[in-house]
Amino acid sequence: MKWLIWGVLSLYTCHLYAHNQLVVDIMSSENFSQRYNEFLNGRSPLDVKSFYPTTKGSHIEIIEMVLLQQALFLGGETREVVFNPKPSVNIIEFSDMISGDSLILARSVWHEDIINYRGSLYVSDALVKFGQYEAGLYVTRRNVALQNLPQEQLEQLTVVANPRWRVDWRALNNTDINIVSFIGPWETMLNMVETEVVDAMLINFSVSQDLLLNFEGREYVPIQNIKMMLPDSRHFIVSKNHPQGEMIFAALNRGLKILRAQGVLDKALQQSGFISHLVEDWQYVNQQMLYPSQAAR
Repeated sequence: MKWLIWGVLSLYTCHLYAHNQLVVDIMSSENFSQRYNEFLNGRSPLDVKSFYPTTKGSHIEIIEMVLLQQALFLGGETREVVFNPKPSVNIIEFSDMISGDSLILARSVWHEDIINYRGSLYVSDALVKFGQYEAGLYVTRRNVALQNLPQEQLEQLTVVANPRWRVDWRALNNTDINIVSFIGPWETMLNMVETEVVDAMLINFSVSQDLLLNFEGREYVPIQNIKMMLPDSRHFIVSKNHPQGEMIFAALNRGLKILRAQGVLDKALQQSGFISHLVEDWQYVNQQMLYPSQAAR
């Protein structure tokens, strides 16, 4: 009888604990959890006011994990967030969220990638607005000649791109750049730049002060004074088919509106290096894709 009571109490405790936690998916193929913990350095994500990078690599993924929790809390969802690593293939296809097996993803996604799934997914207000996402054409650091290639000579450039990355693909197709199509891992594409199979690759700007990208000891830099706007907005998504989906989406959007009004979203994007002041005066290669009000800035 004693063991039976203990078992029942254990099940009840586990059930109660699960209800006091909010499970959020994150990609297991990236070392986000380690870098996230290094960035927090013992702080609660709700206490983060400064978003400057403290780790190498792209910082936006870490900042999104923090902003998501702040938005949920401000929107009234006060449960502890627990990150659940998932294979990236499931996240890319959104299959678990469409089925309702997953509730929410800790990364923003391109609106274009989920527009066909809006019947199954709630789409939050924009975290990154149209026109805010900028990227550089990265070449090997040793390729000094290309680093200062004039914009009027871009038709000489070969850039590797994955046609499945539809926003990148569309941005590049609205230029005179020669595109080399490749469907495969990001690391393989970067290796094509390293081995000079192609000249460059479109990559969001590094958070380092010299915009240097260091990957496995190899160094890459953007072609100076030119940049590209990726023509889409980015959003958090919540499953419509999950029992908690409607409630969580409402809290998330309430919180995002508060963060936007407080200036926290723009502050986070700027301090994290996602919106880089270092390239503020650089010229757009795909200027014609900007809205008139943005092009006039």
